[in-house]
Amino acid sequence: MLRGVNERQSFQRFLRGVALLLCLGVSAQAVTSYRVQPGDTLSGIAARAGVSAAKIRAVNARLRGTDQVQAGWVLTLPDRTLPARTHTVKSGENLSVIAARYGLSLSALLRANPTYQGGKAVWVGARLTIPARSAAPSPAPAASGTAARSAATVRAASSSGRSGGWLWPVAGYHGVSSGYGPRVLDSVREDHLGVDIVAPVGTPVRAARSGRVLESRPDFDRGWGWTVVLEHPDGWITRYAHLSANLVQKGELVVRGQPVGRVGNTGRSTGPHLHFGTYLRWNPRDPLSLY
Repeated sequence: MLRGVNERQSFQRFLRGVALLLCLGVSAQAVTSYRVQPGDTLSGIAARAGVSAAKIRAVNARLRGTDQVQAGWVLTLPDRTLPARTHTVKSGENLSVIAARYGLSLSALLRANPTYQGGKAVWVGARLTIPARSAAPSPAPAASGTAARSAATVRAASSSGRSGGWLWPVAGYHGVSSGYGPRVLDSVREDHLGVDIVAPVGTPVRAARSGRVLESRPDFDRGWGWTVVLEHPDGWITRYAHLSANLVQKGELVVRGQPVGRVGNTGRSTGPHLHFGTYLRWNPRDPLSLY
């Protein structure tokens, strides 16, 4: 009997929680985890995540009635709602690429642009309607204190690198948010076989060396999102992942410095960046060791 009463009370608390989330416009399943860094404040986390502090409090019981956070806490962050906008089609883009860039399904993009249903081609310069959508927050640590010092920063790549002139793939952006080697992501320990270079969505991604396109496709099953893989002379291979657009096709020959894609936030990604991986005969190597 007591067990039945407890179960009813638990279910009633659950319903009250769902009702509160709905009142605040928060989806019960649209959440992301974030570990509080030294120097973080609730208002700062909310601003960087693009959601209100009230919505963060609503999905974190320990924050009810307080704005105080402690380093090490893992907070649940609700998705943010992005407003509708227009997109001007650029060279190398198609409807699938544009849908992936904005985190939409192709069918959702077509519903917002019925002119292109039925397979009608989209031309460079055309203006598409991007409907309002939900997006995962990406609250990068504050740009000061311990959190900032924990992120690696790399120098500009030399044109005379030790392995045949390696070119840094994102011109003007050298901040690395996650380096090569072991790391913990979403509470799971894993080996990170590359470096994450932080840059705005749409920034051109350049081929680090000349070579041939081995892959140019969406690879969401493995978390890469839109990805390009290049095969270079002497056994080297490079991967460019989480792209918002692929600018080359499989089998195409590319030259060092040629744009092969654009920085994005597709696949298993916590914010706009390029995952840059280097392999020697498919054996992973730290990209920073080549510059």
